[in-house]
Amino acid sequence: MLPAALRLAAFGVLSLVVGAGLPVANGVETPAARAAPTRPAAPAPLPGTRINGLDYVSVADVAKRLGLKFEWLEPGRKVALSDAANRATLEADGREVAVNGLRIFLGEPARARGGQLFVSRIDAERCLTPLLKPGFGVAPLPPPKIIAIDPGHGGRFAGTENVQLRLQEKDLALDVSLRLKKLLEAAGYQIVMTRTKDVELAPSRDTDVALRGEIANRGGADLFVSIHFNSLPDDTKTSGSEIYTFAPQHQRSSNSWGNGKNDAEATPSPVNRFDHWSVVLAQAVHRNVLSTLKTFDRGKKINQLGALRRLECPGVLIESAFLSNDAEARRVATPAFRQQIAEAIATGVQDYAATLGALRPKP
Repeated sequence: MLPAALRLAAFGVLSLVVGAGLPVANGVETPAARAAPTRPAAPAPLPGTRINGLDYVSVADVAKRLGLKFEWLEPGRKVALSDAANRATLEADGREVAVNGLRIFLGEPARARGGQLFVSRIDAERCLTPLLKPGFGVAPLPPPKIIAIDPGHGGRFAGTENVQLRLQEKDLALDVSLRLKKLLEAAGYQIVMTRTKDVELAPSRDTDVALRGEIANRGGADLFVSIHFNSLPDDTKTSGSEIYTFAPQHQRSSNSWGNGKNDAEATPSPVNRFDHWSVVLAQAVHRNVLSTLKTFDRGKKINQLGALRRLECPGVLIESAFLSNDAEARRVATPAFRQQIAEAIATGVQDYAATLGALRPKP
């Protein structure tokens, strides 16, 4: 069998490995800067309460911990958290939160008890905190230098399609990814591509998807962006953009609420080490995709995505538009719209980098 690097090259993958003597984790070389970042002293855990068998914390306590103003919009049911830069609203029995005008989906619904509003501890720590106070209580990361771009699907794995318009997800994702590569290289970033032409990376879908994170790791990526297009069977009306991060340990995916199956995972995946920063990256990309494309906001969600699972860096997956919606698919079919998608993602990456730079200790 060929060595891994040669196997990947044989499938048309550009694998960029930066530097020498990098530490090895699980057989994958990773930059020393990510191997052991200095973690600030963790604040004492907030007091919790059990609701429906899960660990919840008071939203008022979360606000106090993060230095946010707490305001009842509907006593006992709906609150707003805010400071000079941020505003979030959330309501009892709902999973949807509005954060700075963006739709965010919690892993568990907020709950009202005894005149207070509660959110799950995981949502407080892994969702609301990075959105409202990036960097709070977690190990800092340096601004990214190496970006992994993953054009979804490829080869025999075509992804979704619009038969009438003769559009295939694999082709559109690659086109946007190559446009994004050009933009980010012009901004000074080094790029790792999981594929550069219409090929599958492995004979099976699961292996193909898992290899994408491995390629990013071997290239020393500081962040990972996977580009896709959406579709719903027998639904030609749904439209919009959504963005995913990997579900935190012990938290069910957003999709599980539709099928009634709790798919929470008890064992953490490598990418869960970067849950906080993946959410910060997602918010930056989410904001720019919506403002640039003017698409409907389908929200920031979580899922156990194979392309993200093995990452040794923050990662997001973007569903830019729906190919099953003819009107939206016609937009995607135009080079100008695909260029807009690439520009929006590139700006999001640069905004994320600026956030990390602003959080670095001043000399």
